[in-house]
Amino acid sequence: MAQVWIDIEDNDNCGYFPMQTFEVRGVERVARGVVLDSVTDVEGRCEVVGWSDEGECDVRVVPVGDSGAGESVLVYGGNHGIRLRSRKIGGAWSLFAPEEFGEPYMLLPSLSQVEFLD
Repeated sequence: MAQVWIDIEDNDNCGYFPMQTFEVRGVERVARGVVLDSVTDVEGRCEVVGWSDEGECDVRVVPVGDSGAGESVLVYGGNHGIRLRSRKIGGAWSLFAPEEFGEPYMLLPSLSQVEFLD
């Protein structure tokens, strides 16, 4: 059984987050970014990228087992998590942009719409 391990050390994007393990239940897709329909604290469609020591990196999306929902969609990025903003913003990504924020990862309902930006 394949697993995804997420272990985020303290960083400027999302802070420390203890290790989490997820059981993979489908095919993982990797992209330069994704767009999600509905995310808390973001008006309208949300753009997401992975975040690492060097800044922006690939983001990964994979169906995983979820004890509460049965199955969810895991969105995760680099060793510093993921970075999110409204699709309306555009431009270069930055830790200093007030309209952006970081998370270690996101778990979405299994029927969530995800648009891959390759």
